[in-house]
Amino acid sequence: MKGKPDAYSLLSCAAFAIMSLSLSRETQSGFKIDLIYFFLGSLILQLMKIKLLLCIPGVGFGYLIFILRSHFSSINDAIQAESHSQQLVSTIDNDDPTSLQDENLNVIVDPHSTQLASTSTADIGGSMLEKISDCVKALRQENSTLMEMLMEKLKDYLSDDSGFNVSDPDFMIMALSTETIDNLHKTAKLMVRAGLKCELSDVYTSSRREYLVESLSRLGFKKLSIEDLQMLSWKEIEDEIKRWIKASNVALKILLPAEHKLFDQVFFGFSSTADLSFMDVCRESTLQLLDSADTIAIGSRSPERLFRVLDMFETMRDLIIPEFESLFPYQYSGSLQIEAMATCKRLGEAIRGIFIEFGNQISQDSTEEIYQKDELPSITSYVMDHLCAASRSRKTLEQVFDGDYGDPLKEYPKIEDRVHSCSDLSVQMGLIMKLLWNKLAAIAKYHENVLIYNKLPLWHSGFLMTNRKYIAQKAEDSELGAILGDNWFINNLPGLFPSHPIDLNELADINVFLPGQKVAYKLKRT
Repeated sequence: MKGKPDAYSLLSCAAFAIMSLSLSRETQSGFKIDLIYFFLGSLILQLMKIKLLLCIPGVGFGYLIFILRSHFSSINDAIQAESHSQQLVSTIDNDDPTSLQDENLNVIVDPHSTQLASTSTADIGGSMLEKISDCVKALRQENSTLMEMLMEKLKDYLSDDSGFNVSDPDFMIMALSTETIDNLHKTAKLMVRAGLKCELSDVYTSSRREYLVESLSRLGFKKLSIEDLQMLSWKEIEDEIKRWIKASNVALKILLPAEHKLFDQVFFGFSSTADLSFMDVCRESTLQLLDSADTIAIGSRSPERLFRVLDMFETMRDLIIPEFESLFPYQYSGSLQIEAMATCKRLGEAIRGIFIEFGNQISQDSTEEIYQKDELPSITSYVMDHLCAASRSRKTLEQVFDGDYGDPLKEYPKIEDRVHSCSDLSVQMGLIMKLLWNKLAAIAKYHENVLIYNKLPLWHSGFLMTNRKYIAQKAEDSELGAILGDNWFINNLPGLFPSHPIDLNELADINVFLPGQKVAYKLKRT
């Protein structure tokens, strides 16, 4: 460097700078870059010794060297990214267990090369999304075949009132191709390792979610709305409730358990991802079932709806709520389980409301007909048939009126072990019975007022005695007697016998005139 530079020293500095550039392409070591700086500095310094203005071409040469270095670096990054992407993709086919041991591993890149990271992630993401989409499509094709098999097995159950009976509820998951499940599992592991959990969840769960909703539709289930209830007849609503119960049975006993087992296999090794994704898949179909039950619960309180609402309540209590607790971890499905319990309570409130409406209808009945003294009014048989049929669901009704939705069903006295009952259900049943009796007493009073021989109490007492005997016998032959208790009739219905003896032979046919009418009706002795 001492003395005046010659052409040899200038060419040497330039040559060494170019050689350092070439070496920097092969390695990322920092000292190669320092050599470039050194030789370029030496070249510029020597040019300035010759003539100060010659530093300009020296600086231009150095700038060209750095541009070339930057260009070569980007080429190297692209080559490494392509190689890394191909290596990850090939892992699916090779199933290298050592490469995918930790779901929390991320793709490791050079901290000095951010462009490599973005390029690699884009390539990996595209390849993985394409692979998972192909696997999901293959799964959907197999599920279509399996759904046809399921519909064939359930043909009798869905078409009539035969019981639900599937000998092997796991047949759907067992019939899936092992290759399809393995490919899904390998791809899922690779995407989790590459940090693509969200993309994996979006593609897989959206497909499975659509499959479950379509399956419910195939089972005949249709989500009910308030507008539907207003437009449909009760017979049509009753059919929809039957389909809801059947779809709930199939969904909770076959479809969702099979889906849960599939998730366990596809997401084996990273349970947190599996639980959350499974909840996302099932949420829409389960909410449709709950929403339909809610719609029925807030609908009409007509007494004719009692038994179907009871069926829905028992389905919620015995099937849906327990299966929700079994299938879905609470930390991911707490809101869903709370909504299911709230729906069950609303159905219980609907049942209580139906009983109240039933009592109102008895009180408001204004039918005025002429009966013989041993004849049963239609309201007597209607009310007793309704109460006796309802008493067959005694345990459920006790639970509804006590409000113990979350408690196990209690054991109640058998018919032969009847005792006095003071439960909320017995109070409600007793109230309806009293309303019925008051109605019968009003009918008897109406007849007594239009009898020509109104001083004779025999018809009045005979009419009430006939109805009382019928009511007591119906209660005795059903759970209604156990609900009310043995002493209820003695304590709540008044004595019916006349205060003085009556000679039946004194009575001929009795003429009866309705108020405002001139036509006489005949009440004949029996």
